[in-house]
Amino acid sequence: MSTLTATPKPQFIVGRLRNNWMTIAIFLIVVIAVAVFVPTFFQPANLINVARQSSIVGVVAIGMTFVILSGGIDLSVGSILALSGVSMAMFINAGMIPGVAVLMALVIGVASGIVNGIGVAILKIQPFIVTLATTVAILGIALRVTNGGPQSFDNAGALFNFLGSGNVLGLPGPFLVFVIISIIGMLTLRYFAFGRYLYAIGGSPEAARLSGVPTSQTLIIAYAVSGLAAGLAGVMTASRLGVGAPTAGGLANLDAITAVVIGGTSLMGGTGGALGTVFGALLLAVLSNLMNLIGISPFDQQIVKGVVIILAVLFAMQATRKKISDRKVRRPARLRSGKNATTSEADDTALDQ
Repeated sequence: MSTLTATPKPQFIVGRLRNNWMTIAIFLIVVIAVAVFVPTFFQPANLINVARQSSIVGVVAIGMTFVILSGGIDLSVGSILALSGVSMAMFINAGMIPGVAVLMALVIGVASGIVNGIGVAILKIQPFIVTLATTVAILGIALRVTNGGPQSFDNAGALFNFLGSGNVLGLPGPFLVFVIISIIGMLTLRYFAFGRYLYAIGGSPEAARLSGVPTSQTLIIAYAVSGLAAGLAGVMTASRLGVGAPTAGGLANLDAITAVVIGGTSLMGGTGGALGTVFGALLLAVLSNLMNLIGISPFDQQIVKGVVIILAVLFAMQATRKKISDRKVRRPARLRSGKNATTSEADDTALDQ
């Protein structure tokens, strides 16, 4: 069995920028346009607000990236976000230590993700169907345990201040969490075998299995990571509001998927990465903030987001076709050298992101 490993390259940062140039270019164009037409956007208070807005969606989107890279989808992240938030609030109201309450909320997120993973990897149900079912079920649980009402709690502690509305060295605490999660995501996808496995499964599940990749275990872990990220986002949302709301998830799943797609990760799996997702989440936050500043109604904002998704998918399709074409050129050389084509391509894909 081949071991999926990646050798660090000195051009790491240059490579990341090169392979995410489309998303970064769009982000910079939007920022420049904003600077020209809406200069108030760059007021410090507003920039802090944008950073805070990008944090929740960004954290969920990083977890979603793992699932989409495997060729799956997770529609349940909004419901997991809500259930984790209300659970933490109820644990605290029951007298549990805040740190333990947060940990328990994260465990609930992971457990929900594992259920999704088992449905996909073991029961062989389509990811869309599994996560659609758990979306409804988990939301029902959140509504049932709260009787449909919000759960207020005391969020005055340092932990909740950091996760919610506090600042550290002038930067929002939630944004720092987003940065940390993003770095962990990028390093995992590039340097760990788990990341290589995800790219291999996304490229061809059957070929990955025949190459010795533990596909079932990898998929379950991927959905568990998505659940963990959604649970953390739920904790952050509740910490900011001081309320655990059973409907807090809203359109978190669609926003996360949008950020991932804008970031260049293919919905077919096997292509993409966490860095693109970071810029996708930032771009969404900038666009939302810009539309608020110029007075576009929330209803029209949803229309704009829909157009952005379509454009992002079109750009991603073009980029995916080019990368597939490049790999087909490299594949014959691997076969002549006797290397495992599937795992070697997974290595190259990860190194390209």
